[in-house]
Amino acid sequence: MAESAPAPRVNKATMVNYINRTVALVGSMESWTGSNAVIKSSDGGLVTVHPSPGADYSSKYVEVIGQVQHDGSIQEFKCTSFGDDFDMANYDKLVMLIHGKFAPMFI
Repeated sequence: MAESAPAPRVNKATMVNYINRTVALVGSMESWTGSNAVIKSSDGGLVTVHPSPGADYSSKYVEVIGQVQHDGSIQEFKCTSFGDDFDMANYDKLVMLIHGKFAPMFI
């Protein structure tokens, strides 16, 4: 069985480089309608997420694995609770290192 490539960690600003690709987005829950979630990414950008059936967005911070759509939203494949205490500023620094100075280490 072949393994799939790991999902790159993104924030709102870096998502544009991953249209139609699977990514990992961590953020805080802003709203939940039952059919869509709005998540504030680590750089403060708002991202609409189209959840998979039975998805649980009950914690303050979540990680969404999903495919970036042409409209900038994410079609979720998996959602993981990160609890109610997570340092988004430090996480955003990590994302920027992944896409900046240390990008070759994460290819």
